[in-house]
Amino acid sequence: MKLNIKHILLLLLSALLLEMSFAPFNQFYTAFFALLPLLFILEKVKNGFLTGLIWGIFYSILSIHWLALNTGTFPWLATLSMLLGAVFLSLNYAFIGMLFKMIQKKDTLLAFLFFPFIWTAVEFLRSFGTFGFPWLSLGHSQAYNTVYVQMADIGGVYTVSFVLLITNLFLFLMIKYYTRKRLIALILILIFPFIYGSIMLNSDLSSEKKLNFRIVQPDIPAKEKWIPANRLPIINKLDSLSRTDNGFKPDVIVWPETAVPYYLRSSIYFTHLLNQCAVDMKSTLITGALDFYYKDENNWHSSTNTIFVFEPDQSTFNTQVYDKLHLVPFGEFTPGGSMFSWLNNMEYGQSEFSHRNFREPLKMTADSIAFTPMVCYDSVFPHTVRSFANKGSKYNILITNDIWFGKSMGPHQHAAIAIVRAIETRRPLIRAANAGISMFIDEKGRVLDRLPLYSSGILDYCMSAGDHDSAYVKTGNLFGISISVIMLLGMIFSLWPRRKK
Repeated sequence: MKLNIKHILLLLLSALLLEMSFAPFNQFYTAFFALLPLLFILEKVKNGFLTGLIWGIFYSILSIHWLALNTGTFPWLATLSMLLGAVFLSLNYAFIGMLFKMIQKKDTLLAFLFFPFIWTAVEFLRSFGTFGFPWLSLGHSQAYNTVYVQMADIGGVYTVSFVLLITNLFLFLMIKYYTRKRLIALILILIFPFIYGSIMLNSDLSSEKKLNFRIVQPDIPAKEKWIPANRLPIINKLDSLSRTDNGFKPDVIVWPETAVPYYLRSSIYFTHLLNQCAVDMKSTLITGALDFYYKDENNWHSSTNTIFVFEPDQSTFNTQVYDKLHLVPFGEFTPGGSMFSWLNNMEYGQSEFSHRNFREPLKMTADSIAFTPMVCYDSVFPHTVRSFANKGSKYNILITNDIWFGKSMGPHQHAAIAIVRAIETRRPLIRAANAGISMFIDEKGRVLDRLPLYSSGILDYCMSAGDHDSAYVKTGNLFGISISVIMLLGMIFSLWPRRKK
């Protein structure tokens, strides 16, 4: 059967239902059945690649349309880059549809059984490489379904995606071929995450060690932040908010990404101001700022998006710094720019950052407590955050600036992803954002306090250190690799020649 207009409308409905499960809508229950129209059409039509491609374009545009609102470039160029990104991402779902149909030629039921493995493996593999993009993983849709999402500590967000896919699959099979056994299987699949989640929510996963944190959210407009004359007023505002006297004595003060809109290492005066704030408050001060390093003997240097740590007992910042590892392609660096110089001349709002590949936890306070440093896009990559927890990190500290995309879905989606990172690692997460959404999230993914978008102020909270190593922290990518191996077996099976009777 060929694709027709009714099929295309059903694919749009499926993508819409799935999108409703994500932030800011948070109708997480729609993810339990959103893929039923897609499964129905995949079974009927001949062209699985085209079916997956069309569904993927709908889903990707619905999910990342806010990229077209990027205020750092021309509106037409932002829109074009968003559409190109959506088409690129839709190839993932085209591959899923194609492989499903290849297996179906051998055995329809087996194709359905392989479907969750194919999809989850694609999500897992998509999280690596220059163009890695785990943002759209299905499991992120359950960020605010607190009981259900606890299973993310088993194999990362991919565990949640896998169970959601199995739920959709068994619901589809039960509707199409009802049997009592399939009904029982569906019920078990539905209740297992809630049983597991209830157990974990009632377990003590924190440490006796506690620290008082203060998040500073300055709400500096994007167009004003990088004007040279505004540098000192911005720092003064951050300093003033940090010194708020409300009876709370912070051990750690966290400023957002590039809170200091300048190369901090090259300014003795700005360094002194930040160090004096740490001394006067008797607190560790963690901030984002620009940094640079020399690449060779000819003094060629690269810029970095960096986290600095100031301690009250030191005369300057800690020698340990962290550079943002996962730079946004065509936003913070130009892929292929060294080979195709004309790419660097395009004005799509890009910076040209690099990093020094620092992958060790940073330390804070007199007790040298380790924490996972994250700058904005870093928080989207489960394996990176997990690797720091495996090296002894006790807190996740995320600094970000989502102001480029206005009051869109983007900042809400990004904030929800942080909740899943906290659960995966069983480490509390402190999220400091320039214009929101700043949050305190405990190791069970519960939002303890937040500041909304486009507001200025502080958040104070006493956070217990994370002291429980989850299965995901211990085993790493074992779940994702296993799922990928099973997908590979499905590919081999689909290509294996049939025996002639």
